[in-house]
Amino acid sequence: MGFDHVAGVGTRLWRWSRTSGTQPRLLHAAKAAGAAALAWFVARHVPGVASEYPYYAPLGAVIAMQTTVFAGLRSGIQTLVGIALGIGVAGFTMWVGDPGILAVALAVGIGVLVGGFRVLGEGSSWVSTAALFVLLVGGAHAEGYSLGYLVQMAVGVVVGLLVNFLVFPPLHFWDAEHRIDAVNGVLADHLDGLAGVLREGKRDVAAWDRQQDRLDRAIADVRSRVSIAHESRKINPRGALRGSRARLQQDGARFRALERVAWYTTDLTELVARSGPVAEGIGRPDPEFADPLATALDQIACVIRGESPEDEADRAIAEVERALDASRSNPSHVAVTSAALVSLRGIVESERRATADIDTKTGPFGSARSAQTPH
Repeated sequence: MGFDHVAGVGTRLWRWSRTSGTQPRLLHAAKAAGAAALAWFVARHVPGVASEYPYYAPLGAVIAMQTTVFAGLRSGIQTLVGIALGIGVAGFTMWVGDPGILAVALAVGIGVLVGGFRVLGEGSSWVSTAALFVLLVGGAHAEGYSLGYLVQMAVGVVVGLLVNFLVFPPLHFWDAEHRIDAVNGVLADHLDGLAGVLREGKRDVAAWDRQQDRLDRAIADVRSRVSIAHESRKINPRGALRGSRARLQQDGARFRALERVAWYTTDLTELVARSGPVAEGIGRPDPEFADPLATALDQIACVIRGESPEDEADRAIAEVERALDASRSNPSHVAVTSAALVSLRGIVESERRATADIDTKTGPFGSARSAQTPH
């Protein structure tokens, strides 16, 4: 019994560390520390004048240790190009006149101007930085300093890239999938809130704005995570593993479906809580439509969370359709409810595509898939 308790605590801690991102952060920190130490060791054995500036190599290694191998390569190249341009700017400034207040201002001004090109990416800030270093730190030994600075940064970048490529190169599939699942919870909460508005006949515009902002931020976060997952497969030996391409395509399809769910949910909010019966400020809307709509919203929220079978949502929507078919009054409410019905169908169908054949704890078929092998 004691062993089971300890094992359960260990399992929860492991899941928490993975869900919170602690595991990849710890691995990334360990790799960065190792790359910096290795770069320092290698830098001290570089021949020539560059050996006098070994402290730049660990900096280059840290720059190359990005969340993906491809991002590290891009960041490293952009940084080296920015430094090379900064050295050129410093050379031009020193050719114009002796280092001084005006020379510093000129170096920074030209450096910022040159660094404004978007193609430089992360290297843009290094143009003016490198120009100042060469101008103020290099001083009378600017040529040797410039060469050592650039070479040792390149040594560090190469070491960092090799470490990131060879030691558990990161694939961020699970992180993207977890974030996709988390959006389901936000969507379900939003639908629950809509159901409450329909039942009570009260609205809070500020509250809906906050909820919509929360949904928008969740979707934007997932978009970023899916993009990182795509990028993490580039020039990554683990990206060639069987099934990784299919998994990435599946995640992309899930996200696009969830975007449609979010769009339909936003449209439904505008219809019901802003421009629909509740927005008229005349109290509780006609129960003929409000009750089946609220029930459908609650049921869809349960389906999204994986708390009830998918066909429960279809049955709840069918009740709304029957209410419309039987109605002979309130034509404006009929129009709004008909439009809301389209959004309800869109949410259910998009959510079905978003979670089809996926092993998650939320979404349609959630309980049925829980017995499958986890990622």
